[in-house]
Amino acid sequence: MIKIITDDGADLPLETVKKYNIEILPIAIIANEKEHFIGKNITSDEMYSNMRKGLVYRTSQVTRTYMLEKFEELLKEDKEIIYLPLSSGISGTYETALSVKVELLNKYPEGKLFIIDSKSATMGQGMVTIRAAMLNEDGKSVEEIVKSLEEIVENQIHLFTVGDLEYLYRGGRLSKTSQIIGGLLNIMPILYVDRERGKIESIDKVRGFMAFLKKVSVWANKISKDGKFNPNQTVVICHGDWEEVALKTKRYFIEEMGVEAENVIISKLGCVIGAHTGPEAITIFFSADPKEKAYIRM
Repeated sequence: MIKIITDDGADLPLETVKKYNIEILPIAIIANEKEHFIGKNITSDEMYSNMRKGLVYRTSQVTRTYMLEKFEELLKEDKEIIYLPLSSGISGTYETALSVKVELLNKYPEGKLFIIDSKSATMGQGMVTIRAAMLNEDGKSVEEIVKSLEEIVENQIHLFTVGDLEYLYRGGRLSKTSQIIGGLLNIMPILYVDRERGKIESIDKVRGFMAFLKKVSVWANKISKDGKFNPNQTVVICHGDWEEVALKTKRYFIEEMGVEAENVIISKLGCVIGAHTGPEAITIFFSADPKEKAYIRM
């Protein structure tokens, strides 16, 4: 039996996790030196409310001990494991998982444990994980799923922005000067997760949200294969605590980009990435593959 695993960075809704029987590894959310865990003692709504009041959050990674114990438990049950962690360009979890794999396969040489760098975060990571689970439901072998995931990861696109640069400054991704000037001029960065390294890159900047959407249209075509955005696919939009902007983004993809309304999904940006972006954040996920079809129903 195959077990699909991801972590809290994927922002998968609980009903989706249950539907596809996905295992979620915990990532600690830390404030005032106290650890909080999603689904136990913190929600994204609570975190964003506290952030607006000035509380600063940071995140850790999945602990090696937890990962080792969970993977070993599954290998003892003869499970074949596929783990899709938060991007290696964002978190150290991927490297930790590789070291755990070496240790466990020395102990269980017949075991099957695959660590796939999602090169993504939030619902980008979530979409890749759902695809893995759907392939598993279709009866694909673990090797077939892993091979398909390589192409899916390669095509996964992330574009996002924030409404308040203060949080990126706190996280060390922006200088204080840039933060002050950007705030005064209403400048919004257009950020992108590089598909080769899985790192966050700034690729453009605009003044105002409508200008952001117009630039998203330009970049969606530019970074898609064949130089043209494919509207026949699922597009997922995540927001922290910025629902009205998420709805505007959805409307733009329907009216200007030609995506069917049922194929544009709005979801919440969870604690792991939201701790660094703040509540005013919009992330957009789609595929660069011109043949990609709509597939996600959460």
